[in-house]
Amino acid sequence: MDLKQAHIYPYIQDHIQNIPIIQVAKGTYFSNAEDRDKQIYYILEGEVKVESVTDMGRKILVDYISENEFAGQISYIRKSNFYANSLAITNLKLICLKHEMMEVLMKNPEFSTVFYYKTSSRIYIMYKKMLMSNLFNQIELVAYYILENCKGNEFVFKSVYDICEQLNISRRNFYNILNNFLATGIVTREIEGQYHVKDYKFLKEKSEKVKKFLDNSL
Repeated sequence: MDLKQAHIYPYIQDHIQNIPIIQVAKGTYFSNAEDRDKQIYYILEGEVKVESVTDMGRKILVDYISENEFAGQISYIRKSNFYANSLAITNLKLICLKHEMMEVLMKNPEFSTVFYYKTSSRIYIMYKKMLMSNLFNQIELVAYYILENCKGNEFVFKSVYDICEQLNISRRNFYNILNNFLATGIVTREIEGQYHVKDYKFLKEKSEKVKKFLDNSL
């Protein structure tokens, strides 16, 4: 995406000489909680995974963020720290808003409104996903995930880790559910990581409450 197409361009155009645009390679952590990085980034191209790490080393998925969204240690703006790390899961092109520049920009009511709207919207989505994993059983969640990620009647996945991270279930439970779907003829396996949905009606009924919850809007 070109810089001038960014939602925040009208608010930063007068400061553009003092705002660097950086490239980040896929697989790079570019904003780490322990570094006390107070820079805010705006995504022009690519996708970011935000995760938090517990004292025991367990990684917890916080959010996925893509183009035209803010990234980095956003919680610092609210005088807090979510201890979150930002990982480039594709190559990234980022607008880098240093701490001093953010202080200048936040004095503009229009920019601050855009900033708070975008970041609070992300928090709402994160909260809704957290509720999802507690409101519905794991069979319902897996059924929903399969249907949402089907192309035609084909469900293909590359990383079980990513699926389990998003659904907040163990790999063992995921495979138990998938094997049960295989045993009862709900899906058939074509090759490893590729499945064909045979009983679409069953999956739709199982996932209906999850879909209704996630798609619900005023």
